[in-house]
Amino acid sequence: MADALAALRSLMSSHSPPLHALLVPSEDYHQSEYVSARDKRRDFVSGFTGSAGLALITMNEALLWTDGRYFLQAAQQLSEQWKLMRMGEDPAVAIWMADNIPKDAAIGVDPWCISVDTAQKWERAFAKKQQKLVQTTKNLVDEVWKNQPPAETNPVIVHPLEFAGRTVADKLKKLREKLAKEKSRAMIITALDEVAWLYNVRGTDVSYSPVVHAFAIVTLDSAFFYVDKRKLSSEANSYMKENGILVRDYGEVSSDAVLLASDQLTASSSDKTPTGFSRNTESNDRKATGNGAIPAAEFVNDLIWVDPCACCFALYSKLNADKVLLKQSPLALEKALKNPVEMEGLKKAHIRDGAAVVQYLAWLDKQMQEIYGASGYFAEAESLSKNKLKDTKRLTEVSASDKLEEFRASKENFRGLSFPTISSVGSNAAIIHYSPEAETCAELDPDKIYLCDSGAQYLDGTTDITRTVHFGKPTPHEKACYTAVLKGHISLGDARFPNGTNGYALDILARTPLWKYGLDYRHGTGHGIGSYLNVHEGPHQISFRPSAQNVPLQVSMTVTDEPGYYEDGKFGIRLENVLIVKEGNTKFNFGDKGYLTFEHITWAPYQKKLIDVSLLAPEEIQWLNDYHSKCSDILAPYLNQSEAEWLKKATEPVPA
Repeated sequence: MADALAALRSLMSSHSPPLHALLVPSEDYHQSEYVSARDKRRDFVSGFTGSAGLALITMNEALLWTDGRYFLQAAQQLSEQWKLMRMGEDPAVAIWMADNIPKDAAIGVDPWCISVDTAQKWERAFAKKQQKLVQTTKNLVDEVWKNQPPAETNPVIVHPLEFAGRTVADKLKKLREKLAKEKSRAMIITALDEVAWLYNVRGTDVSYSPVVHAFAIVTLDSAFFYVDKRKLSSEANSYMKENGILVRDYGEVSSDAVLLASDQLTASSSDKTPTGFSRNTESNDRKATGNGAIPAAEFVNDLIWVDPCACCFALYSKLNADKVLLKQSPLALEKALKNPVEMEGLKKAHIRDGAAVVQYLAWLDKQMQEIYGASGYFAEAESLSKNKLKDTKRLTEVSASDKLEEFRASKENFRGLSFPTISSVGSNAAIIHYSPEAETCAELDPDKIYLCDSGAQYLDGTTDITRTVHFGKPTPHEKACYTAVLKGHISLGDARFPNGTNGYALDILARTPLWKYGLDYRHGTGHGIGSYLNVHEGPHQISFRPSAQNVPLQVSMTVTDEPGYYEDGKFGIRLENVLIVKEGNTKFNFGDKGYLTFEHITWAPYQKKLIDVSLLAPEEIQWLNDYHSKCSDILAPYLNQSEAEWLKKATEPVPA
């Protein structure tokens, strides 16, 4: 990494104009949260492997900004050459540059790797000191990354209607109606999960996210799919043709954006001419083609819609700024509102997933007792001996999580994990997004808390669940903290609230029991979850961040409920279920707004040994017992006799 910094600084000096600083974002060309190996440029230069962060390299310094989930991890992974900048505590990158980089400085960035929104914010901030954001024509990190992995060429997979629940024609028709309403003639779609959702395709280009590296452009009469054509089988090509989707090479989205800006991007059955797609005759140009085309008369203005938070600055820069509608993609909300088929699939996937988690906990309980002499999941005592069986292979954070994946892999429709499993013991559990490595991870310890945050991708749904357990004797303080987290988890998951309420307003429900003791956590409380798509899905969220005010919760959205508490160097606690927003049956209906509530679809027990029942209110005990009763009933058919007996014991009622 030292060599990489030196090589980058050399390129910065020789750049025209010479660069005083270089920004290296975490994102790929699609502003993705999780990126493929080839796109992990920030990881390569900094050594920090978390999913969120921004690197800044000057001629003398190297700084990395990241959020509260990653403070501990970044502190451990960054070398002495790097300075950690804690978001929310240290000056933001634009402020730091204004104070530490000379006036008139040139600050370089690959415009494909930043969003329109971010680029415009930086441009405004830099302008105050006459500093300039410079779009590099090549990614400088790619220039110095000698062993950069090749681009993925995995096949495009058609996602069957039995799982998708809606046809491509239906989705395109709805999108075009929104375009016409917003006086737009086209939309550039860059978010990978939106492209996958719109065209009902999936892929394996990004680990844990079943997406394809692709762009889409949808006009009032045409639909384009920009992808490496080697990824398309004859079946996939036929599917695209049947749905009126024109397949173009991935790199051609750049030149086609230029054509789109001058209204020269049109479709015909013939091949592309040197000047772009040949123009259709007027009679054919706006004719409905079976994929939901909208007649020209229905639109007046000439806008091109791009999502400022998802579209890269490179594509935006090819458009006429005064003819661009910068507004959140309409697909984000549509995708978040699950259709009945997706809803049913998610529920079924979570049942199978819950069975895998219970199988894992029962297995782990037995292993901890046999190998380490632990009292186990139910009993409460110090371990007898950490070296009970000297010749037995020890359990590590990685070997344990591998076993969990094994249980999941045996389930119907399993397609892989939905994110790297956070299998963490003791002080590692205090690292919010801890990612264990086989060579360096910790051995399990019966006398320390174990936190496991995991999820899977199934053809019919995506899952995300966290449970925290102790196989020895938890301290009164650990119990009190666990119970406070559980109280917040119950409070949010059992909430009733009027239509129009956003996640910013609800976030406090999960934190109040912790605030009572002066405790808190540095991450959001809930995120949407995809239907065999990204495990983190917007546009809604439950969080203290102001962005959580943007979109109210609505019926048929999914959202997680995951408060936590972390003591640096000691332990971490998190409890997480996936919820579905549904109509709430309230006695009254003040203001005729209609009220909403949540339905839990995650099934796995909470460890009663970690609960200080004296801190629970009677209604919380009732909620816990009701949940456990359902848990046992729902999962028992998927378990063998010993697993079912373990679950029965784990879900026995807590006395009030």
